[in-house]
Amino acid sequence: MTETRAAPTRESSPTLQALKARVAADLAEFRRDVGWRLPAALEGVSASEIRQHLGPFLELTFRDWAERENREVQQALAELARREPPTREGPRADTEALTLPDSRLTRPSFEVSTAALDASVVAALALGVGTLFANAAVGGLFLLAAPTLASFGRERGDRALRQRAAESAMKAIDDALLRLGAELERVIENFPG
Repeated sequence: MTETRAAPTRESSPTLQALKARVAADLAEFRRDVGWRLPAALEGVSASEIRQHLGPFLELTFRDWAERENREVQQALAELARREPPTREGPRADTEALTLPDSRLTRPSFEVSTAALDASVVAALALGVGTLFANAAVGGLFLLAAPTLASFGRERGDRALRQRAAESAMKAIDDALLRLGAELERVIENFPG
């Protein structure tokens, strides 16, 4: 009977393990901070401002944070390389260990649909106009009530939009953090240690 042997796995040094743990903690802390602050930040903002500014704001905030995190990882790896010379050499060992992750990894995508909000406003007006032809008194009441109904519908739609925006933003951040975390882990694992 032949025994199959698994390929030996390279054990990371305790310093590299600690760096990976610190990166994971930083990723979790960033996600927690965004999740805690985002709903309050969206509360006083109009729907058009959310649609127009939230995506670019998230992208800029995440990119700035990711660049700082990358610099910290680079500095930690450079310090480790100074203290402990690499034990294995590769053609690009030093440069690969200290490269930044691809910038596409730091670009969260964000989309919010407002079809339900727009449909509620149109429905209130259509109901008033449609009923006006069948019964002038009832149609007139609906037309008079249409601005109030539209305002109520817009207010309710704005609340729903804020909730969907927060959920979509957190999904985009989670996806970007997952990609960034995997890339930073790859950089740490490829460190010639």
